[in-house]
Amino acid sequence: MAQISMKQLADMAGLDASTVSRALRGDTKRVAAATIERVQRLAKELGYVADPVAATLRSGRSRMLGVLVYSLTDIVMGHLVTAIDEASQELGYLSIVVATQGSSEARLRVIDQLLGRRVDGLILCESQVGDDIPPQLRAGDVPYVFAMRAGAGAVSVTADDEAGGALVADHFLEEGHDTIAVVPGPRHIRTAIDRISGFTSVLAGQRNVKLLPPGVHAGFGVDNGYQSTVKLLRRRGRPSAIFCVNDHAAIGAGRAIVEAGLRIGSDVALVGYNDIPQAAYLETPLSSVRTDVRLMGRTAAQQLIALVDGGEASSSRLTPTLIKRSSSDLRAAAARPARQA
Repeated sequence: MAQISMKQLADMAGLDASTVSRALRGDTKRVAAATIERVQRLAKELGYVADPVAATLRSGRSRMLGVLVYSLTDIVMGHLVTAIDEASQELGYLSIVVATQGSSEARLRVIDQLLGRRVDGLILCESQVGDDIPPQLRAGDVPYVFAMRAGAGAVSVTADDEAGGALVADHFLEEGHDTIAVVPGPRHIRTAIDRISGFTSVLAGQRNVKLLPPGVHAGFGVDNGYQSTVKLLRRRGRPSAIFCVNDHAAIGAGRAIVEAGLRIGSDVALVGYNDIPQAAYLETPLSSVRTDVRLMGRTAAQQLIALVDGGEASSSRLTPTLIKRSSSDLRAAAARPARQA
């Protein structure tokens, strides 16, 4: 059977083509739910497939959104872009996710390629300090928003990472720690900088607390946390508590603590950030700061589509919470059931 056109589908449905187009997109604001159901059922029965090129020419829109991330293997980014994609599809858009691996050159190249494919907007999840808004977007007509990492003067959907870092510092003080260290992560990533800033600002006014010089500035990986903590533990004045600015680094730090013959939670308290699913299932469950990353992704997609549709959008910052587990909370450790031999 030859592919039918939208006009033919509209004729068979007894509707005009614009109504059929909106019904196929699920536009409940302008088309009755019963009509949407009837049109979509008829389209399925007749094997109608939308022509994206024709749709772009008619409307001036591709109904595609570009999403830039640092890496496709990062668990947190995975949750973020999944939520972005779900919200985008619900609103009739398709998301295209591309990783830049932290390269400024790759970022510029990818944005050029996405703009060349006429994406209707961009969500930037991988900005670095001093490299916030790409030059192609500053004076352009394509809307964009930031997610996870803020962009100066732009609509951003982020977490209050300074507040998250402060939660960890308050927790260490409540547990009575007086020699504290931080595994800082990359120098150029705003989320890492803000988490450390919030953490150190709380400890700065504590006379009886010694904040050790930070570990090595490196990446967010397990090996980065491991190497940095090995060096921390070799210094004089071993820390009784360590804050890692993400969970993968904290997992590496935990391995370094164990290899040094120390016990996580009792000899050295350990807290990470992001509360990845694995955190609760480690040999010593990891305390971690949690932000609703899925809400962040959905909100970013909704705000961008509002801009694409000619509406207004606003920035928002999600409030984090500290999930206390045995790696830093002695009461939680005491409540754990004993392991069976």
